[in-house]
Amino acid sequence: MVIDVEDNPNCDGCGVMRFAAQSLPRRLTHLWLEEDGQRLHYAVTGWGPDGPAPARARRVMDSGDGTCWLVEGGDWGLRLARLPDDDPDQTVEWQLDHPQQTGQPFLTVDSEEAIGWQRAG
Repeated sequence: MVIDVEDNPNCDGCGVMRFAAQSLPRRLTHLWLEEDGQRLHYAVTGWGPDGPAPARARRVMDSGDGTCWLVEGGDWGLRLARLPDDDPDQTVEWQLDHPQQTGQPFLTVDSEEAIGWQRAG
């Protein structure tokens, strides 16, 4: 599996990254990421020239990290918005110029427990 996100208005690009897929991709809506020793909750979406796109995660082999979960999105990567602890189900209005949202070309996470899968239906 190849990830190639070029520089774009959402984030700096990453160049070509190769991973060995270990599972099929599944859609996700949330992530819990460790920052400064805290576990923080984020809404996540894919991002492209037309705005939000599906975000997906799959188990991969990464030559530097071993087995992990690759989180990837649209042609312009991922968009993340921190969710408040007191309202983790808050609806996010995705905007490229929102000061409290950030873009990433892709992310890797160590554990499936960090992924909030999209519910069926």
